[in-house]
Amino acid sequence: MHKLRPALLLLFFCFLLSAIGHIVFLYQWSRGYFMVGINDGLSQMLPFKHLLFEQYTRGEFFYSLDFGLGAGTFSELSYYFSTSIVFLVSVIIISILKMINVIQTTDVLFWANAAVFISIVRLAAVLFITTRLFMYLKISKPAAFLGACLYGISGMYFRHGTYWEFFADAFLWLPLLLFGVEKIFREQKPGWFLVAIAVSMIDNFYFAYINFLLTSIYILFRLFIPLSTREQDKKKVIISFVVTGIIGAGISAVSFVPAVYAYLNNHRPDFQQEIPWLDTTDNILFNSSFIVLPAFFVFLLFCGFLYRHKTFRLFALLGIVGIIMHNSPLIGSAFNGFSAPQYRWEYFLSLVMGGAVAIAFDQLHKFTLRRFFIAAVFVIFSFVLYASKDEFFEIDSYFSILSIASLSITLLLLFLYIRFTQPLFKNLLMASLFIWVLIFSNLYQTEKILEDGDISQVGEELVTGVDYDDPEINKLLDYIRSKETGGFYRIEWMEGVRNNTPIVQDFQGLSAYSSIINKNLLYFYLYDLEIDMARESVSRYATLGNRANLHSLLQGKYIIRSREDNNIPFGFNEIYASEKYIAYENKYVLPFARSTSTTYTEQQLAAASPLMREQAMLTGIVLDQNQGAEPLPESGENSIDFDRVAVGATYTDGLLQVAERTGGLNLNLENLPESADDLFVSLHLENKAFDQGFLLEVNDYQTTRKSNQSIYKTFVDDLTIRIPAEKLIEIRLPKGKYELTDIQVYSTSYKNLQKQAAQPDLTSDLVTDGSHVSLDYDNTENDEYLELSIPYERGWQATVNGQEVEVLKADYAFIAVPLETGNNKVALTYRPPFFKPAAAVSIVSVVLGFLLIFRKRKNIS
Repeated sequence: MHKLRPALLLLFFCFLLSAIGHIVFLYQWSRGYFMVGINDGLSQMLPFKHLLFEQYTRGEFFYSLDFGLGAGTFSELSYYFSTSIVFLVSVIIISILKMINVIQTTDVLFWANAAVFISIVRLAAVLFITTRLFMYLKISKPAAFLGACLYGISGMYFRHGTYWEFFADAFLWLPLLLFGVEKIFREQKPGWFLVAIAVSMIDNFYFAYINFLLTSIYILFRLFIPLSTREQDKKKVIISFVVTGIIGAGISAVSFVPAVYAYLNNHRPDFQQEIPWLDTTDNILFNSSFIVLPAFFVFLLFCGFLYRHKTFRLFALLGIVGIIMHNSPLIGSAFNGFSAPQYRWEYFLSLVMGGAVAIAFDQLHKFTLRRFFIAAVFVIFSFVLYASKDEFFEIDSYFSILSIASLSITLLLLFLYIRFTQPLFKNLLMASLFIWVLIFSNLYQTEKILEDGDISQVGEELVTGVDYDDPEINKLLDYIRSKETGGFYRIEWMEGVRNNTPIVQDFQGLSAYSSIINKNLLYFYLYDLEIDMARESVSRYATLGNRANLHSLLQGKYIIRSREDNNIPFGFNEIYASEKYIAYENKYVLPFARSTSTTYTEQQLAAASPLMREQAMLTGIVLDQNQGAEPLPESGENSIDFDRVAVGATYTDGLLQVAERTGGLNLNLENLPESADDLFVSLHLENKAFDQGFLLEVNDYQTTRKSNQSIYKTFVDDLTIRIPAEKLIEIRLPKGKYELTDIQVYSTSYKNLQKQAAQPDLTSDLVTDGSHVSLDYDNTENDEYLELSIPYERGWQATVNGQEVEVLKADYAFIAVPLETGNNKVALTYRPPFFKPAAAVSIVSVVLGFLLIFRKRKNIS
């Protein structure tokens, strides 16, 4: 116990400083407000934690039909929490507390309340690990702890932890990786590096990529700056890193391989905007949203004599490189997989800054007045330069006052220490830096996060209110549940632009929002069926564009709409109404599993319209295999001629120039068939404005389109929009210039849908339990295939009457299995792609890792 006392004392101070660093958010929590982002925090972080906790605690780890139309959560949520070490530890602790009734419920509101406390624990761990790293580098404990605080209690930590909580986990693994690097350089012990590699890659593949780039930069510098006399030669060090890294990567395979597969199986349009090499507009000495450098660190960079100390030289040079990297959007793009520039890597700059400051405190006795005044002139000049070149600089802002005060106090106390060589001034200087860290972090939380980021609005009233988890909607959902008898069905409802509303309100919906989504579903929406989602954006899908065939095919049995919305899909009847909303039921919904022998191919339908593809899905099965196919069915669609009239605009050669506030085209239809149930307007639309989002209106239907400069633009400009049948179609756009071409109008009837809906449901004993789906199907018509409303993903395996069969990709994004004559017992099981071979690699790598560590220890001893 006596040996543990220093570590326990350090841990106590880590928790203490971590809690003080969170004072603003703790105060917010006491008032019913949360450390959660108003956008992705509410739309992704909380729903995903809730979904995964419910899955994990009931023993389901791989798949959920509650996530959008269905998804492999182990793979597709690996970017978020499915393999996050912090989240998994939280699940274990919270499960135990729930088991002994300390915690009663784990809904979304619970996770919102827990966010600040999880963050405090995580930050305490960051401070502890980083302090131990700096102590290992022969830095005194107080200075090491100060350096750790400069790293952990930083604006970037609170930015990450609030907006994208799992981002903050990366703060844990970077110092652990560097500790492993030093262990190999100094002691030829690969164990820590092995563990750090494995943990990083298991925890999050995206930040593993970032941390490995950062670690590689550190290793590169370290190869040319030896810090001890017993270090191996460079060749052996490099071999150790490569061998240890490969084994560590092998240990992570069971998690990493499915995660990377999901990333590669995602679809996101390439970032098309120009990325500059240099951008110096961000003011990192006063008010940057990413990192603000303390005056003492900037001062140290101009102390030439300190560079004689090898460890300081290492961290100072890395700091200078970090500052250069900070000013390069191209570097930001490289750290984001060469996509849109992001500055998520900059905690590295905080870490090396903390290391340089910590080392300098142990070298203060080497300062002279001459050395002090030379550096002071340069640091004052730097602050003046950054203030003068910043057009938005305000000397009376809190950040400016804090930075100038920090510079003044730092120079004064350092001067007094050099002049009088009294330890008091050194201690006061260290105390001033601790105070600066805590004041800055809480000021950052207040101004940059609560105010600028609108986080001050994220409270219990929002999370349980009409803008997130509307009690009125919950009453409609309860009514729907009460009238259902256990069959599979989906509800179309989404709160605003929160695509993960179904997870929050606990129903099976038709929308999802995640950075990684099964590309088959995204292609289905964006290209194959051209389903308008009422809002253009990447990484999400939502609604079925009021298209009755698609609702019926995908078990869209209910929709909930506001009373003002009259754009209701064909076949839906009102069943229940509240003050603001109405619930409708689809009387033509089709079974979860349907059989057919009528086959079409994707190649056969390549030039067909989205409506023809709908009909093919409705009357048969569309396979991606090139094989014999039936003649295409009657589409039920009729191309309608129209007269085109510009309104408040001019239209020439496909160029629409809207001169008034809103304008566009009127399409006067000729010979509209009496049998027409709906109209479909197909068009190609591009905005010629450099940077302007816009609203497109087609009669009563509205959909928004992103600016050409938006990183969330899909660049999918071929649109198909359903509207109720009318003789006049009004296309309206805001003032501007647009390319509007390929306009076509079709009418359609729903005779095929009504015919299919009249067929009996031959499914029985349907069980959908996460990664296991089973049913009995009575194949009375001796059909060849069974189509199921489960998104196609590599990882599904199927048996029919106990015999393994091939799982086919059908209807562009879903699965089918071959059938036998008569009764068929169908069972499907999902495991993440390459899960078994990856698990085998992990087991073998664990054995190799133990052998490597044992061999190294034996050789050293």
